[in-house]
Amino acid sequence: MSSMRHEQESVGILESRPSSPSSAAGASMMAKTPTFEYYGFVVYLVSLTTFAVYLLWAYLPDPVLEAAGITYYPERYWALAMPAWWMSAVAAIFLFNMAANMYHTPLLNSINNITDLQSLLPREMNCADKFFCDEVGGIPPIGDLPISLVNMCLYQ
Repeated sequence: MSSMRHEQESVGILESRPSSPSSAAGASMMAKTPTFEYYGFVVYLVSLTTFAVYLLWAYLPDPVLEAAGITYYPERYWALAMPAWWMSAVAAIFLFNMAANMYHTPLLNSINNITDLQSLLPREMNCADKFFCDEVGGIPPIGDLPISLVNMCLYQ
């Protein structure tokens, strides 16, 4: 009697399993709610609606807006001024970022272009010269190469 019940349970377990791995993956993917896709779609719809309202406000004459019941809106000057201000602000941010990067870059004749406090130079230059130049296919230890060693290996 217990063997019959055991066989029925094992058959029930096998029947409840998915028939293929792809169906198991599909079932697990269907259970998740992709909220980020919904949020993206909502942001798309809101931005599209906002842009349409902006275009209607910018191009429709005042009597048409007043006939629609819209009597309180900004001056038309701002239809051109706000995009111009935004574009100028974005251009200023890019220029400021490039200027800050150039300001913090060391001069071409500065030793900081070659080495700094964080450099890991080889301890023995005599041994390093042979190791880096002579051994073909060898993997040197992790570290920075001094410019004199690079020049010697490249131009010798």
